[in-house]
Amino acid sequence: MAEISGVFEPTAEVKRVYYEGTSTIYEGMPVAYNYDTTDNWLGWGEATLAASPTEQGTTADGEQNEGKYIRVEDVTADNHIFLAGFVAGSANHGKTGPRILDIYVPNGAIIPVWTDKSIAARDKLYLEDGEATVVNAVQLGMLGCVGTAVETVDRSSTAGLVLAKVKMPNDSQIVDGTLGIAPSELLWKDCPWKEIEGNPGLGVTYFDDFTGPIDVTTGDGFTLTLVDTKGSVSREAGAPGGILQVTSATGDSADDGIQAQLTNCAVLPAAVNTIWFEARVKVSDATQQWYCGLAAVDTTLIAAGAIDDASDKCGFFHHAASTDNKVSSITARTSADDATADVAAVVDDTWMTIGFRITGLATVEFYVNGVLVETGATAANIPNAAMCLSFVSQYESADNILSVDWVKLAALGGRDA
Repeated sequence: MAEISGVFEPTAEVKRVYYEGTSTIYEGMPVAYNYDTTDNWLGWGEATLAASPTEQGTTADGEQNEGKYIRVEDVTADNHIFLAGFVAGSANHGKTGPRILDIYVPNGAIIPVWTDKSIAARDKLYLEDGEATVVNAVQLGMLGCVGTAVETVDRSSTAGLVLAKVKMPNDSQIVDGTLGIAPSELLWKDCPWKEIEGNPGLGVTYFDDFTGPIDVTTGDGFTLTLVDTKGSVSREAGAPGGILQVTSATGDSADDGIQAQLTNCAVLPAAVNTIWFEARVKVSDATQQWYCGLAAVDTTLIAAGAIDDASDKCGFFHHAASTDNKVSSITARTSADDATADVAAVVDDTWMTIGFRITGLATVEFYVNGVLVETGATAANIPNAAMCLSFVSQYESADNILSVDWVKLAALGGRDA
């Protein structure tokens, strides 16, 4: 390592790897370890050598598999946290894989990286899902931040190199927590939460742990619609960490209850936007009516015991026709909807995380306790109108409380034009 003006500056470190992809190779292209492969290039693994060395085509995980330190592939949302480095030198530039490559290890040194953007010095640089380039703009497919540009150059017309100080991906937007308690890693892995927080012009972030005061009459900004004057919104007294309660109160007949919409907490699905939503919830009686998610301003999200079919929405619900102790998912554009019954089981008074990602106007993915349970890909059923945070708790055969421990919402874009 060299010392410049009394400051230690890392020296670019080169490592030789085996690129198993078939893409065109560019100098400065990022590659990631194929950490989950069981294929072998060298044909051996540690456990094999410890016994009697024999050539083999695969090595079980746990036997020092080559994908952990030799085999590399194109960067994707799944493997980007295993970034291996950036292609060094121009000997393989323009060729295709598979082949042996030299790469610069991301150790904080300044190296050339491949980009197709107009870059300014000090721009943060990010990986892209399935792309050979790094970008300086938070956009669809953006992954972790891997460094900072140290020169200004316009590569938007013709892709080329830019010098950058590189590091391992900053994955602060990924939350690897206990399923059913923390936000789900699979759902949030590509959300640039900190970047949006730092530059609100990129989109919207919203998080509430419900630890503050609440006016039970006005709902502190919630628009409340009561059926038969039944229901309330409040914070559970003395609940550690804060809990919002949406209570159907004492119902006299089916469909009595309350709907609460935080109309100023709204985002807009669009072709270039991505929206992430998740909440940790429980219901006191899993056979009653409830809804949690986003929806257009609508006073009858569950009317006469049935989920509304006249407004944009995306969320989870249980209505009169639902299977007891099950939750369903729905994505809807006005009257065109895709409702999928029984995507997960629900247990009375048991916490669960429910969430979804709306990618452009192309797909919606629903997650329960961190597991993908449903995908919708029919454009006509994907919402394209502004939607706000929405809860419903209604009486079907008994009183019900929808409890919300926390809610997290982000939109890349998601603002009115």
